[in-house]
Amino acid sequence: MAFSNTSTKKITILLFIVIWSGAVFWAGWQSPTIIGGPFSAVEDEVISAKFYPLDKFVISVPGDDYPHYLLLEMAFKSRSKNVETTIKQADPVIRNSLMKMFSKKHFNELNDAQQFETLQKEAHLLLTNVLAENEFSIELDDVLFTRMVIQ
Repeated sequence: MAFSNTSTKKITILLFIVIWSGAVFWAGWQSPTIIGGPFSAVEDEVISAKFYPLDKFVISVPGDDYPHYLLLEMAFKSRSKNVETTIKQADPVIRNSLMKMFSKKHFNELNDAQQFETLQKEAHLLLTNVLAENEFSIELDDVLFTRMVIQ
């Protein structure tokens, strides 16, 4: 039995339509992977600031008649990812620079509540510079004194 010319044309057209439909379906299904970019849902990652407390420490502060002591508890505010490990590694440098800063202050200067904000800003600037000088790659958003007791 021989196929007629018209039935061969119909089968060829039908085969073409099936293959074409399959290719279009596959391309539509794979388009996000093939094209990517503007069709993929990518959201900017919002990195929120976290707080990293330091262990408290005591610093000797000069006074008029006798030395005083400053108990200091503080925390760092940062958006960097490696802050916790960096703080542990830089702890001696951080403590040393803060002890130098506060030991140069007079008791009356530290006992003034209006100087609190200025001291925090000074500590922030100092620690930012010290960490950069020692090649610790974190950004400090803020230095917060969480507890400060002077005797």
